[in-house]
Parts: sequence; structure tokens; C-alpha cells
Amino acid sequence: MKRFFFFALVLGTIAVACKQDPGDTNKPEKKEPEPEAYTPEDWTFFDQGWNAAKRDSFWFVTQGSRVMPYTWFAALEEPTGENPMFTPRRMDDLGYLPAPVSTLNPKGLPVGFALDTDKSTGETFVGFTCAACHTNVVKYDGKAFLVDGAPALADFVGLYDDIVTTLVSTRDDADKFDRFAHKVLADKYDDASVNQLKAALASLAADSELRQSTAALPDHYPSDFTSYGRLDAFTNIENAGSVLALDMPGNGNPAIGPVSYPFLWGTHQSDVVQWNGSASNIPRSIGPLVRNTGEVVGVFGGLKITKPEGKPKVPLLPFDYASTANFPGLIALENLVKTLKSPQWNDTNGNLPAVNPELVAQGAVLFGKTCAGCHQVVAMEDQLLNYKSKMVPIGKIGTDPTTAMIALTNVAATGILEGMKVEILDGPVMADTMPAITIPVNGVAGLLAPMLIEMMQEKSHGEINMQGHSRGVGHAQDEPTAAPNPSYKARPLNGIWATAPYLHNGSVPNLWELLKKPEDRVTEFWVGSQDFDPKNVGFITNEGKNLFKVKHQGEVMPGNSNGGHVYGTGRTDEEKWALVEYLKTL
Repeated sequence: MKRFFFFALVLGTIAVACKQDPGDTNKPEKKEPEPEAYTPEDWTFFDQGWNAAKRDSFWFVTQGSRVMPYTWFAALEEPTGENPMFTPRRMDDLGYLPAPVSTLNPKGLPVGFALDTDKSTGETFVGFTCAACHTNVVKYDGKAFLVDGAPALADFVGLYDDIVTTLVSTRDDADKFDRFAHKVLADKYDDASVNQLKAALASLAADSELRQSTAALPDHYPSDFTSYGRLDAFTNIENAGSVLALDMPGNGNPAIGPVSYPFLWGTHQSDVVQWNGSASNIPRSIGPLVRNTGEVVGVFGGLKITKPEGKPKVPLLPFDYASTANFPGLIALENLVKTLKSPQWNDTNGNLPAVNPELVAQGAVLFGKTCAGCHQVVAMEDQLLNYKSKMVPIGKIGTDPTTAMIALTNVAATGILEGMKVEILDGPVMADTMPAITIPVNGVAGLLAPMLIEMMQEKSHGEINMQGHSRGVGHAQDEPTAAPNPSYKARPLNGIWATAPYLHNGSVPNLWELLKKPEDRVTEFWVGSQDFDPKNVGFITNEGKNLFKVKHQGEVMPGNSNGGHVYGTGRTDEEKWALVEYLKTL
């Protein structure tokens, strides 16, 4: 049967003209970018189908992610000083976009950082929402364009390192903790409250260290391997289940398969998502909620799977499943994403150089011959229609196989879940060791069980069919693409011009480089710049926040290969420039 309990981590930056020679493959020299003061009100917006209210909702509606209490976030200091840790400047340096105070953002948090209030305790937490990883800014010729749904160039690993470092230093430094406690407790500061706060801080610091060490890279990997614009979301979701949900330290996998954050327009309309096509949107009545629940589990959704002392909280379930996932918020966010359209190069609000109509016409013909076999062409008026994805085996596409392979090779012990069906009421029975992804799949099934049981009761008039329950939800003819394993998804290229760097692992800086033969592509380039290069179509590469390197110690680094995807690389330069011109118009 087709599985739909698979999901994705659907987890800003900007751009200016580049004077680089498009044929220059020399190592770029580092330039220190001049600090540029700008305010969120300077942003210009493309017409992507959203008004200001929808945009604000996407940025700040909670999905239930809880990194830490907000009062802690505001009170924590730099590890070696007394200055605040999470200042707007520091968050901006990490690639997270500063945003103005609003009704949904009363604390002036960066785009994609949401407040989540516990209904029972009244305590407010800060956590992530979709926009943190899927919002970008493109700067060109004096204008800054915010692009909703575009891949962020943020450094999540750097941010999490900051979180762990400041929590640990506050725990271990008596003076630092005392200042922290006075800020957090204010007029409620007393011995009992201080001791309670100290215990809570120690617990979060330990959990954070565990999360960090579980995903830590092997010793021979460079420290900046993940860095700006990439994250191994898949492994982080796996570890949230196999380690944190089951409370089994040592049961995780290193995050060795970072990918660029995918762009969100067209996500809801696809039958499968994730670069490896593992997250199903089918059946569409529940599929998007399933994958988004998995996403929030991976970004501090607090999944716990425990054996109850008495009867389980939900009948028919052998274990208790708990999480801070906010289902109304997840549904609201998905309803926004389903209406999001791609940014258009020739948007009337923009100021990008006009395209050459003759080159566009030539490029359209070449695209039909070279690219359309994998990448569908979707007209603007059809962007909100559902489509079937094209999955390309890695042996054919030839790009770095690491991401596709970890979904098949990462394994974990199942602990208390051994002997249970993967999807609780359906699916294979879990052995003592299983593919690691099956554990968060089981967790998401447990979280959604009450809703699914209610749906099944409605369809069977009160009687629950324990076998093949997922077949009864949705439409039989609406099945997800049967993907060959391992493989990558080739999606429609609407708005592709605003989504650099390219390939699933962000190993190619711009469209011009992508059309070069793999052996001629640059092997080092700066990432993190917000300045746009409209000729080569990508962000400028001679300055930025981190130097991306294909090779490490003279060898291609697994996960960083810029090889493969040879389509169009045999064309003449004139034909390639025509293709680039056409791609601007999609």
C-alpha cells in the first residue's frame, strides 16, 4: 500500500549586481562586506498571492515549536560577557531576517520565530515556524525584495551552537546564572524559585547538548560543513524520534546529508515532497498535516513516546504520545502555503533587468529539448493545480548521493516500539532495529491517532476497520509517485531564479555554473550574501559569510559534490545563455 506517514522538514537573504566574469573559475577572494543599515520597512514585495496579513501570519503563527521560554531567550548572555546573546544583529548575522513589531510579533522577533503559549501554565516559549527556513531577501540596485517561500541562507547549526553554548555557560557560571535569574524571575526572585529555575535550566542545557552531540559530524568533517543555507533536516527528524522521543542516547545518526532548504511554492500541489520524495501529500485530506507534524517534531516539537503506567491516554494505542505540536497552527500554515505563487522576474514592483525576448524564445525551444523531460513547465495560471512529481534515480542524475542514501542506510534501535506496527494500526511490524525514519513516523501516527480514529469511525459508521485503514481516506486514484530508490525529485522550475545556490545540496552557485560541464564548475564560492547577480542568476560569490568547498583535503567531500545534472552542459555558450534567459521567465 502507499504510505502517507512520511514527511519532510519543510523547514533570508538578499541581493546587487555582480561584476564577476561569468567564465572566471578562479578561487574568489574574500571581501569584507560593508555593514548596511536597513529596516524591515525597506523591503519590497513581489506579488505572490499574499497580502500583508497573510504574510504576517506565515511569519509568526505558531506551529508548536518550543526552543526555550521567551524570558530565557531575552535574558541569556554571551558566553564570555554580559551582553545579550540573541540580539537583532546576531540573528541577522546568522541569516535570520529582522522584523518589525506587530500584533503577531509583539516582541519583534526575526521572521519565522514564533511565540507559543502553554495553555495550562501560561508560560510563553519561542520556537521556529516555517518562515525561518523558507523566506529570503534578494537585493538588487538599491532595492531589497522579500521573497516568501524562498530558501533561507541562514545558519541553523550556528544558531544552535549559540543556544547550547549560552545555556551551558549560564548553568556553569554562578555570577552569570544569578544575573539570568534576576532577569527571568524579577520580583518573584526567592530561594525556591531560583532553585526551580536552576533545575529547569540544567535540564534544558542537558537536552540541548544531547541533541547537538547526536547530530554531530564525524571528526574528519570540517566544522563549517553545514553552515549557511543548508541543513540535514531528514536526520534531525530521525534523531528527534530515535533519541529524544524514546529517551535513548546513542541511538541517533550524524547529520552528514545537508541540503538547501527547498522553495515552498508548489509544495502543496506536489504528490510528494522532500528532495528524496519521501514525504507524501497523499491522501490530500491528511497527508500535508502528517508531513508538517513530522516537520515540527524535528524543530523542537517535543515528541515523547512513553509506556503508560496504567491505561494509555488514547484507546487502541499501546503507548502514550505527547508533543507540543499545534495542529490548528499547522493547518493554518499549510492553507497559506497552498495559495503561494512563485516570484516573477518581471514583477512590476521589481527592478531586475529586462529579459531579451529573442533569447527567451530560443531558450524555450532548448528547454523543451533538454529539460522538459524532468522539469514540467507550469503556466502562472496553473500554479495552484496539483501535479505528479518526477523522481530521477541517482544513477541517472549523477548528483551527490549522500542525502538520498541516508534515508535508506540510517538505522536505529526501536526500544519499546519493537513488535509494534510502524503506523500503529498498519504497516510492517518493527524489529529490534529499523530504518531510523520509522520511529518518528510511528510518533506522528500516534499524535494524529485521535483524529484518524475519528475519521475512520465516520467512514465506517462507528466501526473501526483495523486493517488497511489508510486506504479509506482520500481518493484511490490520487496516489503518490512510486519513487525508485534512491532518487531525487525534479520539480517544476517556477521562480527558480530566486532560489540559488543550486542542486539539492547547494553545491553550484548560479544557473550559468550549472550549465557548465561538472569538471569545469567552480569548487569554492562564498555563500550568505544577499546581493543578486542577474546575469549568471544567483547570489554574488566573491563575498559572503562562509566559503563553500566541494573538496576537503584535496578530495570531493561526501555531501558536497557538484557533479552530475549534465543536462544542457553540452550546448554552445550561446545556447546556454538562451536557456538562462528563458529560466528567468519561469
